[in-house]
Amino acid sequence: MENHIKIIEAIKEYCLSHLGAYEARPFGEYPICYKVMGKIFAQLNPQENFYKITLKCEPEKAYLYRQLYPGVIVRGYHCPPVQQPHWNTIDLDAFSDQEFLFQMIDEAYDSLISKFSKKAKDKLSNLSKIEFKDTDGEDPDFVMLCTKLDQALDEIVGKQYQRSKYHQFNQRDSIHDVIVAYNNGEPVACGAYKRFDENHVEIKRVYVDPSQRHMGMGAEVIRRLEAKARINGYKWCVLETGRLLEAAHMMYKKAGYQIIPNYGQYAGMEDSICMEHKI
Repeated sequence: MENHIKIIEAIKEYCLSHLGAYEARPFGEYPICYKVMGKIFAQLNPQENFYKITLKCEPEKAYLYRQLYPGVIVRGYHCPPVQQPHWNTIDLDAFSDQEFLFQMIDEAYDSLISKFSKKAKDKLSNLSKIEFKDTDGEDPDFVMLCTKLDQALDEIVGKQYQRSKYHQFNQRDSIHDVIVAYNNGEPVACGAYKRFDENHVEIKRVYVDPSQRHMGMGAEVIRRLEAKARINGYKWCVLETGRLLEAAHMMYKKAGYQIIPNYGQYAGMEDSICMEHKI
């Protein structure tokens, strides 16, 4: 395709236009992956010497497209044999039909969503109303949601003085990577991370308004934070949660986090549970 930069931007924009889609880079700088609820439907490599896109596809259509464009559309180059019938790689230097390319992106997205459970589809439908904004620790909506989070923690744990030792670890001036979620313009959820070391970030200040819970909002915020951290070169997420916060503990466990010995400032704090996840 001519004018690679414009086409690359058009592909990125089109992938992100799909409900619940966000960018991630789980394999390094390239390929650029587009995910829905943690699952990949498209992988774009915009490098000049490897200008390709790999798309999820139903096996019958995948085979048909390879027959129509031999050598231009091939089995997913990166996939193990068992997965290859479900993925096609398109050589964008040799493929010029943008309308058909976008049709294949639509089909990749639909192929992924069709495999979701009813519960997952319901959560995705709920997320269709949500706008996610990247911001920083001084954002007034983030500040407001953090205040609600502290109030909720005070109620669960039992009075502010019991949490006073944790205040020094939750200062916003050290938090520069924040996501705030909006429902019809109202801030309803948030999460953040900060650098822990060269390879790790620490997940902080995850909160979902009670009216928005049981919709998958917290898990979606976590997925997007992890994707953002991976794009910025980090490989692991760590976090601390309280033993009394059973719902939070279960959410992180479902997201793949495992309990580890209490790290750093939380060592020796019996009320804390520390967890980690490779991203």
